[in-house]
Amino acid sequence: MILQLKSTPSSPYPPFGRVASELAFRSSVIAFSKRCWHLELIGDQYLPPGPCFIYGNHSNNYDPFIYNAFTELGQSTAGVMTMEYLRSGVLSLLFTAAGIVGTEKRVPEPHLIRKIWKMIEQKRRIVIFPEGGRRWHGRPDPWIESTAKVFMRLGVPVYPVVINGSYVGWPRWATYPRPAHIKVEVHPAIDFSDNPTLESSLDRLKKPISKDENVVSEAVKPKRAFRPISGVTKLLYRDPYTGHFGGLIEQGANRLVQRHGDQSWTMNPDSSLIHDQTGKRVLTADMYESIRTLPFTAANQEALLSNVADVQIIENDQLVRAYRRERISIFKDHLSMAPGFRIPLDEVQYTGLERNNKIWILTPSKRVIATFKYEGSVRAWQDILNRIIPELNC
Repeated sequence: MILQLKSTPSSPYPPFGRVASELAFRSSVIAFSKRCWHLELIGDQYLPPGPCFIYGNHSNNYDPFIYNAFTELGQSTAGVMTMEYLRSGVLSLLFTAAGIVGTEKRVPEPHLIRKIWKMIEQKRRIVIFPEGGRRWHGRPDPWIESTAKVFMRLGVPVYPVVINGSYVGWPRWATYPRPAHIKVEVHPAIDFSDNPTLESSLDRLKKPISKDENVVSEAVKPKRAFRPISGVTKLLYRDPYTGHFGGLIEQGANRLVQRHGDQSWTMNPDSSLIHDQTGKRVLTADMYESIRTLPFTAANQEALLSNVADVQIIENDQLVRAYRRERISIFKDHLSMAPGFRIPLDEVQYTGLERNNKIWILTPSKRVIATFKYEGSVRAWQDILNRIIPELNC
């Protein structure tokens, strides 16, 4: 069923709060985006003012602002964003005024559709990233199927927009950006006129943004980078030869070396790696895929993974306990998150990653947030939990 848009009278001018927030973003993060990357828009003739949905690949934290580098004042996009920037503070106020609504990744939220519908009635262009967050390795992640249902049923055009250079311009794991040539390519709206099945609709929606972002043209690649290696062990969290967690070390500006061994790699500005011993070029995504599937080696009573992190335990949206520099561990049947505080694995309902150093774990009664400021990889934690709890986040 396709919902029908109401004809509601509205002012031709956007609300003051929206314009004020837009000016704040244009003078800060959008200005930064224009200075950091060479931005180019291709195919803008396909994108009328609105209402409509815009979706695309998402690896760079600045992707939503890169879209708005090409909009006129008063015509900024609305959108759906993960809650990490909408909990409190000035940024939360600015995003809310701009028409951004928050969501928890992959957690059912029936109220969200009402908020999206209200934005459509206001004739807004709505940006939604259907994979639920930034890609870690520049390759497509599973879609949130409910997003495809929204696209199919709300009766407005749905435009794929590919950001070529999103990943090589600033990978999620990286500390610093790289000055890439980012090309924003608007594609024609997806056609749902034949009432396709959900499976067929997903195929149509995924196809335009399914490109491996590690592989880009020479025109897009950054030619230089400041300390490109910084942060890569958040993604490459195991030694691909030995399987040891934390077995790779960032060295200097662009080298990755084994902690116990003689293998090493040099990172290029586009985040690909050159194996120093053989000269072979390897994509960070390929190395990540190889370590993500390595077998576990812990005995039954040993932790699969153990790190030091800051921990918050939240009940009914209230912080009840907080720990600094706490040892937290994943075992085969439970999580140890604080002294005397265990979470049986069969109580874990959802997990999510915020930024590149924070994981939240949701149970029927609690939310536990661990922030990795000192060591370790939140990506490693989520990968392991997804392997030992196959139904997690489904």
